[in-house]
Amino acid sequence: MTVVTTVVSALLLGGWGWITDQLSGPPGLKAHAEGVEGCGYSYFKNSHAKSGESEGVSIPTPDMPAELFVTVQAKTSQAIVITDAKVSVLSRKPLPKRGFIKPPPGCGGGMTLRPFEVNLKDPASVRPLTERTGQGKVKKGRNFPFKVSSSDPEQFVFQVKRVRQDVRFELTLYWVSEGETGTTRFDNGGRGYRVMGFPDGLPRRSQ
Repeated sequence: MTVVTTVVSALLLGGWGWITDQLSGPPGLKAHAEGVEGCGYSYFKNSHAKSGESEGVSIPTPDMPAELFVTVQAKTSQAIVITDAKVSVLSRKPLPKRGFIKPPPGCGGGMTLRPFEVNLKDPASVRPLTERTGQGKVKKGRNFPFKVSSSDPEQFVFQVKRVRQDVRFELTLYWVSEGETGTTRFDNGGRGYRVMGFPDGLPRRSQ
């Protein structure tokens, strides 16, 4: 009887909208990330690469970083605040002694949104990307927090510019919705995202 009375009162006071909001709970976060991409050199273990290695391993440099693009959006119009991003190193290995290097393919220009730089040294860290303009001024990217909703998504690009070893890493976003906290982890299906430094002495092939 008490439950019925509560529902009837809700209808009289605020209509079905109030009930829908209460039953739906805090909105979730929709997030998507592709594999690490780059316009620079790539490492291949051999010419008959196994599944997961067919596109090669990105070798980032300061001029041609490896990039992880992450798009986030709320499932409803209720805003979610992305409060932070953290990177964790899953493994570190010496650079490979066998295989070959494929030269840069070249990439077209594009607009970079919400750029961050990933440092995979110990301790690993994420910070807004700092760039120099044509006039020599320093331009620092915006840091967290960011607000997203179903109609207002955000796209982040996490750049790796320097790495010396063969490294696998994962990325975690931290967010808050209606006072409740949550996390979304990107780990490439448990394999982690792989980048490496430039292996010395390996042949270079265009194919």
